[in-house]
Amino acid sequence: MKKLLFFLFLSQLCFAQKWSISFAERSALVNIYNTNDGEHWSQTWDLEKDPKTWYGVKIKNGNVIEINLRGNALKGNFPTSLSTFSKLQKLDLSSNQITGEIAPSVSSLSSLLRLDISNNRLTGDPTAAILPLSNLQELSVGNNEFTFGDIDTFLQNFTGLKVLDLSKIGLNSVPQKISSLTNLESLNLSNNSISQNFSNLSNMIKLTELNLAGNQLTKIPSELSSLSALISLNVSHNLFSNNYSSVLSNLKNLEWLSLQSNQITTFPTELGQLKKLVHLNIADNKISGGFESLVPLSKLEQIYLDKNLISGSFPSALLQLNQLQMLSLTGNQLSGEIPANIPQLTFLENNRFTKQEIKNFMVQEKNLAHFTYSPQRYDEAKTLYADLGNSATLPQSLTGDGYQFAWFKNLDEKTKTTAESFYISNVEDEDFDEYTCEAYVFEKLPAELMEISFFREPVTLVKNLSTEEVSGGLTVYPNPVKDFINVKSTRSRVENIFIFDLSGKLILTSKGLRINVAHLPGATYIISVKTPEGLKSFKFIKH
Repeated sequence: MKKLLFFLFLSQLCFAQKWSISFAERSALVNIYNTNDGEHWSQTWDLEKDPKTWYGVKIKNGNVIEINLRGNALKGNFPTSLSTFSKLQKLDLSSNQITGEIAPSVSSLSSLLRLDISNNRLTGDPTAAILPLSNLQELSVGNNEFTFGDIDTFLQNFTGLKVLDLSKIGLNSVPQKISSLTNLESLNLSNNSISQNFSNLSNMIKLTELNLAGNQLTKIPSELSSLSALISLNVSHNLFSNNYSSVLSNLKNLEWLSLQSNQITTFPTELGQLKKLVHLNIADNKISGGFESLVPLSKLEQIYLDKNLISGSFPSALLQLNQLQMLSLTGNQLSGEIPANIPQLTFLENNRFTKQEIKNFMVQEKNLAHFTYSPQRYDEAKTLYADLGNSATLPQSLTGDGYQFAWFKNLDEKTKTTAESFYISNVEDEDFDEYTCEAYVFEKLPAELMEISFFREPVTLVKNLSTEEVSGGLTVYPNPVKDFINVKSTRSRVENIFIFDLSGKLILTSKGLRINVAHLPGATYIISVKTPEGLKSFKFIKH
């Protein structure tokens, strides 16, 4: 027996000497590999080689001190063997597909300084497993499916935290315990439903990065005025319109600001005071002008203005920003001359520039780092009415000049039609849909090949119901309607008429058979007619 034990001891000793870490730690790493589909990782491990060569593993003095498998396509349950890594300082398993609850063994990692398990599919309450890790400086648990019993209890033991991610964990207010985390430099509270207790942020004088995106805020909380050290502020995907931003004038150290996806119609006047601003994202709003207010931002290098209401000629005021390196104006309605001095990175796709306007710019052979111009849009959205059995022609305005045409039904189903117009000889029910035409053109220029796809805004083929009868001898006409819609019944007495919008909201009621709908916005509605036999409903279109 003694000989057997001695042999096992020597075997383990020899095996340990073969690798840069102990047999136990190597086995624990292999366990992570095997239980999280290691063969299909983006960066896999060669188990025949020393663990020091494995992606994301750092070793010091014979111990694993870091496991960083962020975004590496892990798929499986949370690892259960982590307690083996007694010297582990950094564990990053974020942005994978890890499921289940956090293993209790995590609580024994007393040397851990950074824990990032965000962006997975973890469940349960992680408090018991994480609370003992009092030395943590960075903690990220956001974007999982956790259910916290008491978020303040969860935060009570981390006075040394510098980075905290509590995104998308169901918060409706700023946790009170955050006020005691005065060493915080980065805080992510995005994608919650926070509407109160912002005073708990007011004494965080070291905070340089704050993310409040996706919280349905209607203004930047006034309590943020004291956060003078802020360098980065993200308040995108909220409900700002105008008069929301007086706080900005106090945040003079801001270099990065995102106001994306709100309801903003004009640039905040306070923007001009942010002299250090380098990055501005105000895409997906309702901006149409006022670009002169950005001229004082002399250090601005990047600006996103995608999906706004910018139309007409190129906003020349933006070209006065001498440091501007990247400008994105995609998804607007710009047209006309493209200036010669646009920034090195310029994105102009999905506007209304013509083939000739793009060609005029490209033949100048400007040496840009990146310039995108395709696709472009053309024509306005159109509704075309047709009767069953009749013919219909769906139009678009581009002709000849080397275009190759393709028509799509329902935006993505390519039809066989390659003509300039889409002709239907005998309209059937399945033809009533939305159609888009792509006009593709390419031309060899002296320095490069110009390729552009032009997509007309959709043309919708709608059934003309002006004489269509509903069962029970009931007729509603005309359809579409501009001013008055009429109801005629040949069999039953009409008791009441209701008109709803498509969300189900009752718009009006009437007992008369001639109903004035001139005041209704142009849209599709539902009219319901009540007779002794019951309620009959169908759609009508208001011009």
